[in-house]
This record gives sequence, C-alpha cells and structure tokens, in this order.
Amino acid sequence: MLVTSSSDSSVLDTSMATFTFEEQRVVIRFLHLRGMKPIGIHQQLSETCNDGVMDEKNVSSWVRQFKEGRTSCENKPKEPRRTSQWSQQTPKEESAAAMQSWRQRCEKLVRLRGDYIEK
Repeated sequence: MLVTSSSDSSVLDTSMATFTFEEQRVVIRFLHLRGMKPIGIHQQLSETCNDGVMDEKNVSSWVRQFKEGRTSCENKPKEPRRTSQWSQQTPKEESAAAMQSWRQRCEKLVRLRGDYIEK
C-alpha cells in the first residue's frame, strides 16, 4: 500500500512496515477510542503489519482492558514466582521434610479414627 502526503510529495511505503506489540497496542487504543470494533482493528493492523500482527484474540483482550479503564500500552511487570517452602533444601532434606509431614497426617488420621479431612 502506498500513501502520499498532501503537504509533501514524498511517498511512504507501508507494505513492509513492522511494529512492536507496544506500538500495535497504541493503535488499538486509538482506534478503540474512535469507536472501532476489535475485528475491524485487527483487520487494519493486518493490512499494515503483515506477519507481525498480534492475533485477533489479543486485540480483543486489549480492547476489553481499555474499556475497563486501562490507559497504559506497556506490558505490566510480571509477578515474581513463588518458591516452595523447601526450595532452599537439598533433595534429601526435602524428602525427609515431606515424609515427616506425611507421618504427622497419618498419625492424626489414626488418632481421630478416620474422622479427618486434609484441608
């Protein structure tokens, strides 16, 4: 697709344009604010971004987030993953701790004569 500017005689070739996902999210927000539906936004992006376009499901997700009041087009930082309580232990220590926990549950089950549910 070739686009010419009325104020400039230069020609802009957008057939090979590449946009980052963040740039695409800016376009999604803009077109959403202009009243365009997600499928139309995806179609516009597909015509411009070629193979680098985000899929329709992601476009819809971003439109939904903007409808809910989101204004940032940046990715939210990911939460650090939680580690298990035994993660700093050696495999031998982990195994011993797991067996101790299992032993305590079995003893409680016997003490309560089977009237025990693990929560």
